[in-house]
Amino acid sequence: MAVRLFLSSASKRFSDQIYRLTGLKPRRLAIYREALRHSSVNSSEKSDKTLSDNERLEFLGDAILDAVVAEMLFMRYPLKQEGFLTEMRMRVVNREQMSYLANRLGLVQMMDLKPELLKHPSAVKSIAGNAMEAIIGAVYLDHGYKKAKIFITQRLIGQYLDLEKLMSTTISYKAVLLKWVQQQKKTVSWNHITEIHGRKDLHVVSVLIDNQIVASDKNLSRKKAEELCCEKACRILQIQD
Repeated sequence: MAVRLFLSSASKRFSDQIYRLTGLKPRRLAIYREALRHSSVNSSEKSDKTLSDNERLEFLGDAILDAVVAEMLFMRYPLKQEGFLTEMRMRVVNREQMSYLANRLGLVQMMDLKPELLKHPSAVKSIAGNAMEAIIGAVYLDHGYKKAKIFITQRLIGQYLDLEKLMSTTISYKAVLLKWVQQQKKTVSWNHITEIHGRKDLHVVSVLIDNQIVASDKNLSRKKAEELCCEKACRILQIQD
């Protein structure tokens, strides 16, 4: 009986933490536990192999985040064109911003992960950003798209990010990628093809690291296509400036 009371108390504390974090009363605590469980724990011999880490929820949360931010920017800037909206979305959802939001919410302190990782700031930054996306995925599964949208736009972006400041900030993902390639002693190259898009040319660009395609994107501007491609590559490779 004592054990049951302890578990109930622990679950209540965790539920309260999630409520303070999201502003929503959690209905399925297991989803949030999964969102805060790093893959390093599953690699431990003593870990419970029946529990999942947060990588699948991170994948889901990333997609929900992209959709919500795209809609928010579309409605907020009705006179802006596709290029502006795409760049602004990249600035909002990039790994740097996700890590920043996670730190403001204290996600790392709530996570189940190997303590040794806390000694490496770059690893913690990446882990925090991934956990932020996983929490978004958990909110979506627990409460649906509408509540997830409110959580992202009001509790995260509305409370912690200044869109006007982000709009005036210049980020070159190509420069970030090139710096990383040099540090890692790898090679980088681009493939470029041109497709006919109505009366205009559509530029399709792929970036290759050590001759392996990492990311591709397209745009009416070749320069913009390269930048979009590099931004994708930075996210896939978890490169931070």
